[in-house]
Amino acid sequence: WSLICYYPMCHAVWGGGWLAQRGVLDFAGGIVIHAIAGVASIVTAKMLGSRKTESPGKQSESNYPIAAAGAGLLWMGWFGFNAGSSLIAGGLAANTLLVSHLAAAAGSVVWMALDWTTGGKPTLLGILNGALSGLAGVTPASGFVHAPSGVAIGALCGLASYYGVYVLKDKLKIDDALDVSSVHGITGIVGSLAIGLYGSLAINSAGANGLFFGGGLAQLGKQGLGVAVGCLWSLISTFGILKFLKAVGLGRVDDDVEVLGLDLAEHGEAAYSL
Repeated sequence: WSLICYYPMCHAVWGGGWLAQRGVLDFAGGIVIHAIAGVASIVTAKMLGSRKTESPGKQSESNYPIAAAGAGLLWMGWFGFNAGSSLIAGGLAANTLLVSHLAAAAGSVVWMALDWTTGGKPTLLGILNGALSGLAGVTPASGFVHAPSGVAIGALCGLASYYGVYVLKDKLKIDDALDVSSVHGITGIVGSLAIGLYGSLAINSAGANGLFFGGGLAQLGKQGLGVAVGCLWSLISTFGILKFLKAVGLGRVDDDVEVLGLDLAEHGEAAYSL
């Protein structure tokens, strides 16, 4: 998948590729990573089918402390590749780091508020998912927008991903165990399109002014082209890869292996002794 789907998108969007030549912007991987991964997750979940042991939307979480620690490491590490995509230590890197942090905070607050209003209680898992949705969503725009715009993008991505999980998992019963389709895919699309709204040449002269900064709808159309190409290519390439793997007998594991657990079947180790 890396060779067939990801690498071609890298070369199309970055380094003067054919989408870059058409004005598509993606600072740190919203289209190139998150959007195409989200589409791939939906294709994979649909082609493999739901897990035998649990129903979509009713999975039991494994370990909340480890999930919180992992999300914290991700939040910190995200500064590295968002701000690091500036390729220089300076004002742009500092602004990118700030925008990323604020978007994560906004996404987590939105998820917490939605959990609170719909379920009656704020949840740790919701806060963690909200933070990741804000980080993923702001990734393509992080080097092109002001800090207040980062808050807006993070909040939008929190809202979009929350209801994305509801529709894809609860309503359509797509068994995407880690909600990659919503927390990464939908947010990557929203954040990429948001450049056409919030982009500002005052932040990055290599970017463009979006609709709210006097640029009209031109950049929004360019971003739509990049998103459409990325999602379509991910759908086609992921489908082809999975069809090939199924044809050679390397698709889904057998039912008895799945029920036993992949830790034991694949590695000879048990993650938990219950």
